[in-house]
Amino acid sequence: MRFLHNATALTAEILAMPALCLPSAPASPARPLRLTLAGAIAAAAVLSATGAAFAAQPFPVKPVRFIVPFAAGGAADVMARTMGAHFSQAWGQQTIIDNRTGAGGLIAAEIAARAGADGYTLMLAEPALASLPSLYEKLSFDVLRDLAPLGGIATAPQVITVNPTVPAKTVQELIAFARSNPGRFNFGSPGRGSTGDLSGELFRLMGKFDFTVVPYKGAVPALAALVGGEVTFSASSMLAAMPLVKAGKLRAIGTTGPKRHSLTPELPTMAEQGLPGYSIMQWWGLVAPRGTPRDVVMKINAEIGRALATAEMKERLATLYAEPWPSTPEEFGTFIRSEIGALGRVIKAAGIKAE
Repeated sequence: MRFLHNATALTAEILAMPALCLPSAPASPARPLRLTLAGAIAAAAVLSATGAAFAAQPFPVKPVRFIVPFAAGGAADVMARTMGAHFSQAWGQQTIIDNRTGAGGLIAAEIAARAGADGYTLMLAEPALASLPSLYEKLSFDVLRDLAPLGGIATAPQVITVNPTVPAKTVQELIAFARSNPGRFNFGSPGRGSTGDLSGELFRLMGKFDFTVVPYKGAVPALAALVGGEVTFSASSMLAAMPLVKAGKLRAIGTTGPKRHSLTPELPTMAEQGLPGYSIMQWWGLVAPRGTPRDVVMKINAEIGRALATAEMKERLATLYAEPWPSTPEEFGTFIRSEIGALGRVIKAAGIKAE
């Protein structure tokens, strides 16, 4: 903008203007002209300084919104609130948690993709985001094009559990039980297309057996049905399942990650038990609208790293059976791309459609 040029350049423009643009005075034209030029120079200097100060304004200078795709109280919500609290303390600005539930994370992602690209709207990303392109034939946005990855936060495996009355203690015993009970082997899904649902479907595909899907609205009702004997097995977060396992109400068969979890080293993975290559993880990270300034992206990424290095964050993650997962924006973006492909293959093979 011309009025933000430096004072010297603006003065030169004024001096080059036609005479009719200068004020005229019948008594003493020289003095009004000097005052006018002096005023213009002063005004230009003020405007130039104001513009420079605005451009150099540090981020953030106002509250930052965290969009969470799921309801308050769940692991995603706890993750966002914990990270938001760290950001607030570090930056001296409030973080506002905005729970936008519905359509398996689609509603939240649409809002985030359309928000202003200034760093003041962030979204907690998790596997549901990577599943959207395969669950919906048409989306109003592109996950890879319209959302900028900021960095990973944490990962956690799922756990396969059965009712204690089921005569199976290992993956292979559970597969044998399923094959010997066709039509009566039921899977309590925590929601079609969810991480737990895809964990169960990948188990079915790799184990070469069949089951009847009984969908529930979340892990808690699915596990309640499992405890009650309404279904044979389920796959859910360790946060939801392990208290029931420790209480003897459920039996854990195996975890879904590529390696044993540090908090439950006694539990073998699915891959260890005859399903090599089996791996589905719950993960969390942050994304922002595409076009968010690079310096803001890097500042947020650095703050994620500092948060994950604190004892408080490590302790909180441990309560969620999660482990820190710091990454660069590029590493996180590459991971999301790979997850879109991997989860998409499971969704397609299982014939899952958005409900």
